[in-house]
Amino acid sequence: MRIASRILSVALPLLFACASAQAQNEVGKLIVGYPPGQSVDVVARLLVERLGPALGRTLIVENMPGQSGSAALAAVARLPADGSALTLSASAALAGNPFLYNKLRYDSVRDFEPIGLVYDAPLILMVNSKLPVDSFRELVAYVKAHPGTINYSSPGNGSVSHLAMTEVMRRTGIAMTHVPYQGAAKSLTDLAAGEVQVSFDAYAGAQPFLAGGKVRAIAVSSSERLSAMPAIPTLSESGLDGFDLVPWVGMLAPAGTPAPTVEKLSQALEKVVRSNEFSQRIVMLGGRPRASSAEAFKAFLRSEVIRWGAVVRESGAKLE
Repeated sequence: MRIASRILSVALPLLFACASAQAQNEVGKLIVGYPPGQSVDVVARLLVERLGPALGRTLIVENMPGQSGSAALAAVARLPADGSALTLSASAALAGNPFLYNKLRYDSVRDFEPIGLVYDAPLILMVNSKLPVDSFRELVAYVKAHPGTINYSSPGNGSVSHLAMTEVMRRTGIAMTHVPYQGAAKSLTDLAAGEVQVSFDAYAGAQPFLAGGKVRAIAVSSSERLSAMPAIPTLSESGLDGFDLVPWVGMLAPAGTPAPTVEKLSQALEKVVRSNEFSQRIVMLGGRPRASSAEAFKAFLRSEVIRWGAVVRESGAKLE
């Protein structure tokens, strides 16, 4: 008995130590519905470097592009609700795509547990530098004076850029021809070349073209000016009172994830997003840190689904 007792006294601590080490070395996934190098993917990789140690485990980014972010959401909605798999997703997939696509295999409100907001990225309204306008009011006047001659580009049908421009045209009564591309790079390249005259896009993608001098920024889509471009007025300042359409990105888990797990994840995420280093990286990318609690993000998501749904219906856009 004494020998058995001594064996147990040695073995039990080792077993507990091994179990603890295994917990520390668990690998979780942060699933991103966009290809490597895209802005959401870049932020995801910044997050896992900081969030993994805070949670005491390894987190890896898994890219699952398709259907403008919706393929990843459909997959995550069916994964085990144990906190081992999370997703970083954008407003387009969560609040816009449900109204653009006829058959999506998820419900943005019912099928996920919101963890927290991470950041948003106001859109920059830009014109080709040869267009003789220096402000939004001048653009509206020019388009009205030259009907049927002005084209605007977007990264694709149903993109936030397309939807935001549709809302601008609705509120001003102007008409421009939509030229959709497959991605922002070609859209902005043709804007700089003068193939199209106007475009909306996020700062991160637009900055190289603005620096080249062939593209000029005239307004931003948020209710506040962008810290990276403080001299550029908002659309609300420029005559569209209350205009505030801004794409955002948040973290979610499958529905049914236990409340204590959601709370632990949310607190860790909020701490990372509020940190000076992470916040500065987001600002450098042209975004705005948006730390929030899980409950605040849940309420925000519900309101955004309603708001973007109205914008999509007004645009008349539909995708297969």
